Amino acid sequence: MTDRSAVKAACPLEGGGVSEGSTCGVVSGGCMSLALGHLGDLLEGDEGKVEALYRRLRDYTAWFEESFGSTLCRDRCGADLRKASGFADYILTGKVLTRCVNHIGKAVEKLIEMVNLPLDEREEREGGEASAGAAAAPVAGGAGLPVGGLCAAPVLHRIREETGKGNRFLEDISMALDGGIGLSGGLCGALAGALLPLGEVWGIDPRSEGVFGTLRFFVRGHLNLYAGRGRKGLWSVGNPLVRGFRRRFGSLECRELTGREFGSRDDLEDYVRESEVCREIRDWCVEEALRILG
Repeated sequence: MTDRSAVKAACPLEGGGVSEGSTCGVVSGGCMSLALGHLGDLLEGDEGKVEALYRRLRDYTAWFEESFGSTLCRDRCGADLRKASGFADYILTGKVLTRCVNHIGKAVEKLIEMVNLPLDEREEREGGEASAGAAAAPVAGGAGLPVGGLCAAPVLHRIREETGKGNRFLEDISMALDGGIGLSGGLCGALAGALLPLGEVWGIDPRSEGVFGTLRFFVRGHLNLYAGRGRKGLWSVGNPLVRGFRRRFGSLECRELTGREFGSRDDLEDYVRESEVCREIRDWCVEEALRILG
């Protein structure tokens, strides 16, 4: 990658939404990498390939769940990172290595395999016949919105219009976050979209920080959160946003917010277009992100 903005922006997705236990950051980051790997296909505007990419995202999240038992951080890592005691358990008992690092390595192998496989709008759906690729039209909302984005992209677009934070590149690949991250029903895509600009401001790029710098950033951010220190940082601004979302809407997960799961882009678009809940969630996410970014 020559543009490293997506790496910094993805930082708040760790720990299931700034350590709140929803969709694992390996799942979220993996989905973003799949969208990035096929960005050229997306920019062509081929509707069949857009739908094929949604299916591939769902294939990845389904593979992850089958391989590791869950796509949710709180289930997978076996520690409650919202609490200092849970964080200590996560670090001191080696879960960070035996679970997270181990799963990252296996996920990267799978992702390389999937990214290198050309998109084909005639790919077979799991357990079904080959699709002719008749996907929905690009999301409504004007020429400023990217092809494919239904949940995170409208939030990112509005934040960028108001603050200048974010960029079109992030909006293009943010379709990876739709339907609770890769149609998996996990972390709300609109909330994930609100977190990305915070990562752009307060996140880091591990390539430039190195292993120890990245670990220091991770540990210091959690300690400041548990101690309630007021200095602005990724956890001190992002974690209250996610907790506020849970208080306001009752859950972080798309499947619980909507009462259903989505098997395709068509299915998701039909719901999002008519849903007052999704509209309210998008508006809330934009307003809260604008308040934080000030």
